[in-house]
Amino acid sequence: MKLSSLLIIIAAAGQSHAWSPGRPATSLGSKVTSNVNDGIKRHNAKKVALSSPLSVRGGTALDMAPASSLVTTLVPRIGILTNTNESLDDLNPVPLAIMAVSSLCWLVYGLSVRDPFVTLSNVPGSIASIWYVMTVLPLLKGAQLQTTQNIVVGLSAVTINLWTWLALTNKSLEQVSSALGLFASGLFIVLSGSPLSTIKTVLSTKNSKSILTQMTFAQIINTALWSAYGLAIKDKFVYGPNMTGLGFGLIQLALKLVFPSK
Repeated sequence: MKLSSLLIIIAAAGQSHAWSPGRPATSLGSKVTSNVNDGIKRHNAKKVALSSPLSVRGGTALDMAPASSLVTTLVPRIGILTNTNESLDDLNPVPLAIMAVSSLCWLVYGLSVRDPFVTLSNVPGSIASIWYVMTVLPLLKGAQLQTTQNIVVGLSAVTINLWTWLALTNKSLEQVSSALGLFASGLFIVLSGSPLSTIKTVLSTKNSKSILTQMTFAQIINTALWSAYGLAIKDKFVYGPNMTGLGFGLIQLALKLVFPSK
């Protein structure tokens, strides 16, 4: 599916109130009687939509703002693997390993809170991330391969066990969503900071080649947009980790500027 088509689908999904039973997008104040004509109904609906421009889960024209960050989410996933030497060179594979599980966690959280943007942006993100790991693994060797495999298997095991436990407990949907959001947030913070796992090498060699430029810019743009979206809908599990990720992205950018890739 083309990216433009996906963005149109996301925009259309934002117009549906079925996604957010716990967050009503309109409030008519009194029940409309059966004898009200269609013109008054359309007028009232328009007034309500305009009264809350940031009710993102309710569906307004501004809902396209967070959807646009899907572009920056997919850029690093699709654009990085341009290597023709069948080698990752100095590219740090740790973020790629964490990314696959992180995207799945956000997808499940989005489903639990019925947020169309968190959900739909992470559907292609999850698929692309899994493809990413499958493509990268054959290029890894020795300790690097072992570390990447351990991260993927370890995080997958923890995630599956968490989901199973939450499904079998008697917790309310709100409690389950909070647990999923907390776990996804923590994992995203680890993901956002994972490029800095090579900071010792960057400082000692004065070379930031291990920090991918495309990923850095994508992280800054993506986290800035999702931070604004999270603040708009007052979801701490969205704006909290993304503001932290934005900080990590700016640190990476500073390292790229101070120690250019050689």
